[in-house]
Amino acid sequence: MEGRVRAEGPVPEVQECSRCGCSGRWEGSAGCRRAAAAAAGSGCGDGWGGRHRPALLTGRCPRALAAGGRGELREDQHETRQGMGHVAGGRAGRPGAAVPQHLCCHFSQIVLFSEAGFAGHKREIWGDVPDATSWELSHTISIRVIRGGWVMYEKPRFHGRKCVLAEGDGTEPRGSRPFRIGSFKRVVRDYRTPEISLFAEENGEGARLKFTDSAEDTRAGGQALAASSIIVHSGLWLLYSKPFFDDDPYVLEPGGYPNLKAWGAKDPSICSLHPIRLGCPVVERPGEPQVLIYEDAGFQGRSSAVNRDIYDLRNLPGLALPTLGSLRVLGGCWVGYEKEGFRGHQYLLEEGEYHDWRQWGGYNKELVSLRLIRTDFSDPALVLFEAMDFEEGPSVELSEALPDTQLAGYGTVTQSIHVLSGVWVAYEGPNFSGEQYVLEKGVYRNCEDWGAADCRIASAQPILQVGERNLHFISKVRGGILLFSEPDFLGEHLAFEEEQGALPDGFVPRSCRVRGGSWILFDGREFSGEQHVLSEGEYPTLGAMGCLSSATIRSLKKVPVFFSEPSIFLHGLECFEGKEIELNSEVRSLQAEGFNNHVLSVRVKGGIWVLCEHGDFRGRQWLLDCTEITNWLTYSGLQHVGSLYPIRQRRIYFRIRSKELELYLSVPDDVEDMKAGRVVVSSLSEQSSSIWYYEDGLLKNQVAPNMSLQVIGPAGKGSKAVLWSETRMPRQTWSIDAQGRIRSQMFEDMILDVKGGRSYDRDHAIIWDAAEERPTQIWDVQVL
Repeated sequence: MEGRVRAEGPVPEVQECSRCGCSGRWEGSAGCRRAAAAAAGSGCGDGWGGRHRPALLTGRCPRALAAGGRGELREDQHETRQGMGHVAGGRAGRPGAAVPQHLCCHFSQIVLFSEAGFAGHKREIWGDVPDATSWELSHTISIRVIRGGWVMYEKPRFHGRKCVLAEGDGTEPRGSRPFRIGSFKRVVRDYRTPEISLFAEENGEGARLKFTDSAEDTRAGGQALAASSIIVHSGLWLLYSKPFFDDDPYVLEPGGYPNLKAWGAKDPSICSLHPIRLGCPVVERPGEPQVLIYEDAGFQGRSSAVNRDIYDLRNLPGLALPTLGSLRVLGGCWVGYEKEGFRGHQYLLEEGEYHDWRQWGGYNKELVSLRLIRTDFSDPALVLFEAMDFEEGPSVELSEALPDTQLAGYGTVTQSIHVLSGVWVAYEGPNFSGEQYVLEKGVYRNCEDWGAADCRIASAQPILQVGERNLHFISKVRGGILLFSEPDFLGEHLAFEEEQGALPDGFVPRSCRVRGGSWILFDGREFSGEQHVLSEGEYPTLGAMGCLSSATIRSLKKVPVFFSEPSIFLHGLECFEGKEIELNSEVRSLQAEGFNNHVLSVRVKGGIWVLCEHGDFRGRQWLLDCTEITNWLTYSGLQHVGSLYPIRQRRIYFRIRSKELELYLSVPDDVEDMKAGRVVVSSLSEQSSSIWYYEDGLLKNQVAPNMSLQVIGPAGKGSKAVLWSETRMPRQTWSIDAQGRIRSQMFEDMILDVKGGRSYDRDHAIIWDAAEERPTQIWDVQVL
C-alpha cells in the first residue's frame, strides 16, 4: 500500500534555526570574523558553513529547513519548463561566469523508516527513485537525510506535489491533506554556488535580478519584488510570497520557468527566497571500515573485500588489479589515489556506491591505492598559513566550513597548514571545487606535504560523523568495541556498546577494533581474571591486544568516565608509609627513570591509571580509579610496579544539574567580549548555555572556550564562581567525585554550591565548605 502521511493535528509552529548563536569561530589575521562568517554562511547569522542538520519536515526556518506540510509545493505548481530550455547543471545562462575546473562530487543518501520514531523496516536510498508506490509504509513514517538535498514527490515519475528534504532527522511531513510518497529525486548533488535569476517579463526578458544566497525580505519601499519568469541556474530554491520565509514556498529545481504557470504561481510577488545547500562530508561507521572493490565498472568482474590500506592494487595478494573499475564503501572514510603509494590526484570516498570513475570525481580512470582515515572526527580545527613553515604572516583559523578563503579576509595562497584536530578537505577552488586534499591532525610544512603541485587553497571543510548534529557538542563516550573471531578483523564479529559479563559460548575473539573510549578485557567471566586494557584503535591479533596466544577473552567492560587530573602516589611500605613517589604522567620504566620500583602501597588521587608488571607497559595489568590500596602485595601478588600510565579521555560534553533544585549550571550572558561571565542555575533555555566540558582540570562552557570556572576574590564561604580567562594564574582546577560533588583543587574542602535565599543573586554559583546539610552541593553530570 502507498505510504501516507498523517495529517491530523495543528500545523507545527515556526522553529528557529538551532545553529544561530553557535560557538563556531573564524579567526584570521585580517578581517572581522563575524563579518566573514555572515558573508560565508548558508543563512545563519553565525556564518555556519558546516553540516546543517535541521529538524526535518517540521519547521519553517529556512536556515534549518526541510519543508514538510508547510514547505510542500502548492497544488497548482506544474513541472513544465518550456520556452526557456533546461539549464543543465547551472552552467548555461550564466554570462561571463567562470566554470570551475573540477566539481567535487558529493554522495546523497536517505534512510526511510516505515514507521514513526525511526522504527520499522529501514530502506536506504542512494539515488533517484522513479516509483516508490509499491513500498509498504505505515500511516506515519520517519526519514533521515544523511547526505544531499532531495525532493519527495506525491506521484511516480517525479510529478505532483513535492516536499524538500534537507539534511537531518525528521518525522513525516504534515499538510492539509495526506501526502502519498510516489518518487524521490536527488537534486542538490555538488557544491556549486546556488544561483537564480528573476526576470521582470516572461521568457527571460526585461530587468534581471540574480541571487546566490538567502534573502529574507526582498521588498523595497514596501513593494514586493515581482518576477514573471525565472531561470534556476543551480541549486534547489524555495520562493515565498511573504517575507521572512512565511507561507508555503514554491520549490524550483534547475531549469527555465518562462511564466507564472510554469512554477504554479498566480501572483508574481516574491518576498523572500532561500537555496538548499549541501552540508559537509560525513562518515556513518568510522569504526567498521570495509570497501568492496571491483575490476570493472558497474560492480562487474573480479572483486574483493578490503578493510585496510592498499599501497598498490597491482600487488594486492590474490587479486592484482591495474586499477579499480567500481567500488562500494560499506563503512569508514577512505581516500583514493591516482597512483601507487598514496600519490597523485586524491578522491574523498564517503560511504556509498561508485559505479565508475566519474562518480568519485576522477580526472581519469586511474585509482591505484586506497587509504583509510583512522582518526577522531570531533572538534575540527585547522590553521592556514600564507608563509611556509608557519612563519609570520597572514593566517586564518577555521572550525567550520569556509567556501571561499577571501571571505575571511585571507587570500588563496597557503604554503603551510596545521591541522589542530579532526579531518579536513582543502580545495584548490572556491565552493569546494578543483583538486582536493584530505588533511589529518598534524603539520604540513609545504604544499608537497599535502600532495599539491602549487600553493592554491581557496576553500576547506571538515569531515563530520553522522549524529554529530552540532560540531561543538560531540562526546566520544558512546564508542563501542568490535570483536572478530579471526585475526585481521576476519570471520564472525560481535559489536558491543555496554559491558558484557559473559561472551557467547563458542565465540573466541582473535582481533578487535575499539571505537571510542577505553575498554577492559578479562579472561574470566563476570570481569574476573587477567585484565587487558585497550584504548581506541585497531588490534589485528591477540598479541597486539597484549594477550598470550592461548588467552581466551570471556568478559569486557568500558572504562568509566572521570573528571579529575591524573595523580598517583607509590609508597615503599604498607599503609602509605615509607618512601613516596608522586606521578602525574606515564612512566615507561620506573627503574629507567632512576626510581626503585619496590612498591607496597598505592594511592590514586585523580584520573584512572593502568599499572603494569614490567617496563614498557608489558606483563599483567591492573586498572585503578580513585582508590587506596594499603597492601599492594596482597592486591596484586607483586612487590613492585614496572611501568604505569593514566587513561587519556577524549573531550566530553555534559550538563551539570542540581539534584536538589532540578536546575542546570549555565551561563546566561554573551561573554564573548566580556572579561567575566556570570554562572547561575536555571532551567534549560535557548537564552543561556548549559553545555560544559572538562579540559586539563578546567571546567569550561562551550560559549567561552578561552574562559574557565574560577573563584574571584577571597575564597571563603559564599564566594562567587564565575567564568574568567583561563590564562589567569594560578590555574583553578576542579574535580567531580562519584557522589556528585564538584571540588575545588585550589581551595581545599571547598565545594561548588548555589547561594540560595531570597536576594537578587540567589541563583548564583558559589563555593562553600563541604556540608551534609546543604543538598545543593550534589550535582548530576549528564553526559551528552
